[in-house]
Amino acid sequence: MATVTELGVETWTTAAGNKTVTATPAVNDLIVIIAGATSTTTPVISIADNQGGTYTRICSGSGGGTGGLIELHIRNSLVSAAVSTIYTATITTDTGGGLNVFKVTGMSKAGATAALHNRAESLNAESPPTMVLGFTPLTTNACIAGILGEDSPLALTAPTGWTEATDVGYSTPTTGLWTGFRSSGETGSTISWTGGATTDHCEVFVELDTSGAAAASLIYSPGMDNALLTM
Repeated sequence: MATVTELGVETWTTAAGNKTVTATPAVNDLIVIIAGATSTTTPVISIADNQGGTYTRICSGSGGGTGGLIELHIRNSLVSAAVSTIYTATITTDTGGGLNVFKVTGMSKAGATAALHNRAESLNAESPPTMVLGFTPLTTNACIAGILGEDSPLALTAPTGWTEATDVGYSTPTTGLWTGFRSSGETGSTISWTGGATTDHCEVFVELDTSGAAAASLIYSPGMDNALLTM
Protein backbone atom coordinates (compact mmCIF):
# COMPACT_ATOMS: atom_id res chain seq x y z
CA MET A 1 0.00 0.00 0.00
CA ALA A 2 1.33 3.45 -0.90
CA THR A 3 1.74 6.32 1.55
CA VAL A 4 1.55 9.99 0.59
CA THR A 5 3.29 12.77 2.53
CA GLU A 6 4.10 16.40 1.78
CA LEU A 7 7.81 16.46 0.96
CA GLY A 8 8.65 20.14 0.94
CA VAL A 9 7.37 23.50 2.11
CA GLU A 10 5.49 25.04 -0.76
CA THR A 11 6.34 28.41 -2.29
CA TRP A 12 3.30 30.61 -2.96
CA THR A 13 3.92 34.29 -3.69
CA THR A 14 2.51 37.13 -5.75
CA ALA A 15 5.89 37.59 -7.49
CA ALA A 16 6.02 36.48 -11.12
CA GLY A 17 8.48 33.90 -12.39
CA ASN A 18 9.84 30.49 -11.50
CA LYS A 19 9.22 28.91 -8.09
CA THR A 20 11.29 26.26 -6.30
CA VAL A 21 11.09 23.85 -3.38
CA THR A 22 14.21 22.20 -1.93
CA ALA A 23 13.73 18.88 -0.11
CA THR A 24 15.29 15.44 0.28
CA PRO A 25 13.27 12.40 -0.85
CA ALA A 26 14.05 8.75 -0.16
CA VAL A 27 15.19 6.17 -2.70
CA ASN A 28 12.23 4.81 -4.73
CA ASP A 29 9.89 7.66 -3.82
CA LEU A 30 7.48 8.81 -6.51
CA ILE A 31 7.24 12.60 -6.73
CA VAL A 32 3.91 14.28 -7.47
CA ILE A 33 3.77 18.07 -7.85
CA ILE A 34 0.80 20.43 -7.86
CA ALA A 35 1.63 23.85 -9.29
CA GLY A 36 -0.55 26.92 -9.72
CA ALA A 37 -0.31 30.39 -11.18
CA THR A 38 -2.33 33.55 -11.84
CA SER A 39 -2.03 35.60 -15.00
CA THR A 40 -3.56 38.39 -17.05
CA THR A 41 -3.22 36.10 -20.08
CA THR A 42 -2.55 32.34 -20.01
CA PRO A 43 0.28 31.11 -17.76
CA VAL A 44 2.50 28.22 -18.86
CA ILE A 45 3.93 25.77 -16.31
CA SER A 46 6.60 23.10 -16.69
CA ILE A 47 8.25 21.01 -13.95
CA ALA A 48 11.77 19.60 -13.55
CA ASP A 49 14.28 18.85 -10.79
CA ASN A 50 18.04 19.19 -10.60
CA GLN A 51 18.59 15.42 -10.29
CA GLY A 52 17.59 14.87 -13.90
CA GLY A 53 13.92 14.34 -13.12
CA THR A 54 11.43 14.95 -15.91
CA TYR A 55 7.69 15.15 -15.34
CA THR A 56 4.46 14.39 -17.16
CA ARG A 57 1.55 16.82 -16.91
CA ILE A 58 -1.38 14.61 -15.86
CA CYS A 59 -4.18 17.16 -15.75
CA SER A 60 -4.86 20.90 -15.51
CA GLY A 61 -7.76 23.19 -14.66
CA SER A 62 -8.18 26.87 -15.38
CA GLY A 63 -10.57 29.77 -15.04
CA GLY A 64 -11.58 32.70 -12.93
CA GLY A 65 -11.06 36.43 -13.17
CA THR A 66 -7.46 36.06 -11.99
CA GLY A 67 -6.58 33.85 -14.97
CA GLY A 68 -5.89 30.98 -12.60
CA LEU A 69 -4.20 27.75 -13.70
CA ILE A 70 -3.58 24.63 -11.59
CA GLU A 71 -1.72 21.54 -12.83
CA LEU A 72 -0.69 18.13 -11.47
CA HIS A 73 2.58 16.57 -12.68
CA ILE A 74 4.16 13.17 -11.91
CA ARG A 75 7.88 12.37 -12.11
CA ASN A 76 8.70 9.98 -14.96
CA SER A 77 10.96 7.82 -12.79
CA LEU A 78 11.25 6.87 -9.14
CA VAL A 79 13.89 8.65 -7.06
CA SER A 80 17.28 6.94 -7.40
CA ALA A 81 19.26 8.75 -4.69
CA ALA A 82 18.31 10.28 -1.33
CA VAL A 83 19.91 13.68 -1.91
CA SER A 84 18.77 17.27 -1.51
CA THR A 85 16.78 18.12 -4.62
CA ILE A 86 15.55 21.39 -6.09
CA TYR A 87 12.10 21.07 -7.63
CA THR A 88 11.37 23.90 -10.06
CA ALA A 89 8.12 25.11 -11.55
CA THR A 90 9.08 27.17 -14.57
CA ILE A 91 6.19 29.62 -14.95
CA THR A 92 5.83 32.21 -17.73
CA THR A 93 3.35 35.03 -18.38
CA ASP A 94 2.19 34.88 -14.74
CA THR A 95 1.44 37.31 -11.91
CA GLY A 96 2.34 34.88 -9.13
CA GLY A 97 2.05 31.27 -8.13
CA GLY A 98 3.90 28.36 -6.59
CA LEU A 99 4.13 24.62 -6.14
CA ASN A 100 3.54 21.86 -3.62
CA VAL A 101 5.74 18.72 -3.66
CA PHE A 102 4.51 15.32 -2.48
CA LYS A 103 6.35 12.02 -2.09
CA VAL A 104 4.62 8.67 -2.43
CA THR A 105 6.26 5.56 -1.00
CA GLY A 106 5.39 2.02 -2.06
CA MET A 107 4.95 2.78 -5.77
CA SER A 108 6.31 0.70 -8.63
CA LYS A 109 4.99 2.91 -11.44
CA ALA A 110 5.93 6.43 -12.47
CA GLY A 111 4.92 9.08 -14.97
CA ALA A 112 1.61 8.67 -16.80
CA THR A 113 1.40 4.97 -15.93
CA ALA A 114 1.22 5.88 -12.22
CA ALA A 115 -2.06 7.73 -12.77
CA LEU A 116 -4.91 5.24 -12.89
CA HIS A 117 -7.52 8.00 -13.18
CA ASN A 118 -7.48 11.78 -13.09
CA ARG A 119 -10.00 14.57 -13.14
CA ALA A 120 -9.68 18.32 -13.70
CA GLU A 121 -12.38 20.96 -13.51
CA SER A 122 -12.29 24.55 -14.78
CA LEU A 123 -14.19 27.75 -14.03
CA ASN A 124 -16.42 26.45 -11.24
CA ALA A 125 -18.37 28.58 -8.79
CA GLU A 126 -20.00 26.15 -6.36
CA SER A 127 -19.17 26.91 -2.71
CA PRO A 128 -17.67 24.92 -1.14
CA PRO A 129 -16.08 22.98 -4.04
CA THR A 130 -17.26 19.52 -5.08
CA MET A 131 -15.59 17.25 -7.65
CA VAL A 132 -17.71 14.68 -9.48
CA LEU A 133 -15.05 12.22 -10.58
CA GLY A 134 -16.92 10.03 -13.01
CA PHE A 135 -15.19 7.00 -11.51
CA THR A 136 -14.87 5.36 -8.10
CA PRO A 137 -11.30 5.07 -6.74
CA LEU A 138 -10.08 1.71 -5.50
CA THR A 139 -9.86 1.75 -1.72
CA THR A 140 -6.21 0.60 -1.85
CA ASN A 141 -5.10 3.49 -4.08
CA ALA A 142 -3.69 6.83 -3.00
CA CYS A 143 -5.34 10.09 -4.09
CA ILE A 144 -3.99 13.67 -4.32
CA ALA A 145 -5.98 16.82 -5.10
CA GLY A 146 -5.57 20.56 -5.39
CA ILE A 147 -7.84 23.61 -5.73
CA LEU A 148 -6.98 27.13 -6.89
CA GLY A 149 -9.55 29.84 -6.28
CA GLU A 150 -10.21 33.57 -5.93
CA ASP A 151 -10.06 33.75 -2.12
CA SER A 152 -7.05 34.16 0.17
CA PRO A 153 -6.79 31.67 1.70
CA LEU A 154 -9.52 29.27 0.52
CA ALA A 155 -10.05 28.26 4.18
CA LEU A 156 -11.46 24.88 3.22
CA THR A 157 -11.91 21.84 5.43
CA ALA A 158 -10.50 18.62 3.97
CA PRO A 159 -12.92 15.93 2.75
CA THR A 160 -13.60 13.11 5.23
CA GLY A 161 -10.57 10.84 5.51
CA TRP A 162 -8.24 13.30 3.77
CA THR A 163 -5.19 15.16 5.12
CA GLU A 164 -4.77 18.85 4.30
CA ALA A 165 -1.26 19.69 3.10
CA THR A 166 -1.59 23.42 2.52
CA ASP A 167 -4.15 26.23 2.46
CA VAL A 168 -2.38 29.48 1.52
CA GLY A 169 -3.03 32.63 -0.45
CA TYR A 170 -1.93 36.05 -1.61
CA SER A 171 -3.73 39.32 -2.21
CA THR A 172 -2.57 40.65 -5.61
CA PRO A 173 -4.65 39.26 -7.23
CA THR A 174 -6.65 37.63 -4.46
CA THR A 175 -5.88 33.92 -4.89
CA GLY A 176 -5.67 30.81 -2.72
CA LEU A 177 -4.25 27.32 -3.12
CA TRP A 178 -5.49 24.23 -1.23
CA THR A 179 -3.85 20.80 -1.53
CA GLY A 180 -4.41 17.50 0.25
CA PHE A 181 -4.17 13.74 -0.02
CA ARG A 182 -5.51 10.39 1.11
CA SER A 183 -3.17 7.38 1.13
CA SER A 184 -5.99 4.84 1.01
CA GLY A 185 -9.66 4.31 1.83
CA GLU A 186 -11.36 6.58 -0.72
CA THR A 187 -14.46 4.92 -2.22
CA GLY A 188 -16.55 7.94 -3.20
CA SER A 189 -17.17 9.07 -6.76
CA THR A 190 -17.75 12.62 -5.47
CA ILE A 191 -15.17 14.50 -3.39
CA SER A 192 -16.66 17.27 -1.25
CA TRP A 193 -15.00 20.00 0.79
CA THR A 194 -16.64 22.03 3.55
CA GLY A 195 -16.10 25.50 4.98
CA GLY A 196 -14.57 28.41 3.15
CA ALA A 197 -16.36 30.89 0.93
CA THR A 198 -14.88 30.11 -2.47
CA THR A 199 -15.86 32.06 -5.59
CA ASP A 200 -14.42 31.06 -8.99
CA HIS A 201 -12.07 28.08 -8.71
CA CYS A 202 -10.50 25.16 -10.59
CA GLU A 203 -9.36 21.73 -9.37
CA VAL A 204 -7.12 18.75 -10.15
CA PHE A 205 -7.32 15.18 -8.82
CA VAL A 206 -5.36 11.99 -9.39
CA GLU A 207 -5.90 8.40 -8.26
CA LEU A 208 -2.50 6.68 -8.24
CA ASP A 209 -2.14 3.09 -9.43
CA THR A 210 -0.49 1.42 -6.44
CA SER A 211 -0.56 -2.06 -7.99
CA GLY A 212 2.60 -3.83 -9.07
CA ALA A 213 1.11 -4.99 -12.38
CA ALA A 214 2.92 -4.54 -15.65
CA ALA A 215 2.80 -0.99 -16.91
CA ALA A 216 0.00 0.04 -19.22
CA SER A 217 -0.42 3.10 -21.38
CA LEU A 218 -2.71 5.99 -20.52
CA ILE A 219 -4.45 8.27 -22.93
CA TYR A 220 -5.38 11.48 -21.16
CA SER A 221 -6.54 15.02 -21.73
CA PRO A 222 -6.97 17.83 -19.21
CA GLY A 223 -10.39 17.90 -17.62
CA MET A 224 -11.34 14.39 -18.63
CA ASP A 225 -11.25 11.07 -16.83
CA ASN A 226 -8.39 9.01 -18.22
CA ALA A 227 -9.01 5.68 -19.92
CA LEU A 228 -6.60 2.90 -18.96
CA LEU A 229 -5.67 0.93 -22.05
CA THR A 230 -3.65 -2.29 -21.94
CA MET A 231 -1.15 -2.18 -24.77
